[in-house]
Amino acid sequence: MSSRCRAAALRFLKIHPRSIDELRQKLAGKGFEPQEIDEAVEYLKSIDLLNDRTFTDSWIAYRLARPFGFKRIIIELKHKGIADDIIARAVTKAKGEYTEESIVLDLALRRAQILSRIDPQKRRKRVGDYLLRRGFSMDVVMKALKKI
Repeated sequence: MSSRCRAAALRFLKIHPRSIDELRQKLAGKGFEPQEIDEAVEYLKSIDLLNDRTFTDSWIAYRLARPFGFKRIIIELKHKGIADDIIARAVTKAKGEYTEESIVLDLALRRAQILSRIDPQKRRKRVGDYLLRRGFSMDVVMKALKKI
């Protein structure tokens, strides 16, 4: 087993948590052989330093605190190579603890305040676009826009 590959993997994880796929790509980018990468990943999984379920849960909690919508979070997790079943389980769990409507309304009010000097129609469109870019669903965004 390549101790250089294992050490590089640990350095990457020390910077910030990564999914298994992200770590594989990072190590491959540094020129390590696929066999070395597989051995390093298996070792890190065996000592529970690399776990896609744990990573997904922490990523969702982090992104909801920013706040972002579930659509955007799901896309980000897919780009990180997380399996669909892991994403679905984690999102279902997180939705039970998260009140999206009040958070979207708060974001909409804050954004409208920032844009208070422009035409009301333009402001409404910009606030809606902002919320949609953050990954919130159209129906929740429309409810918030009606209230501001």
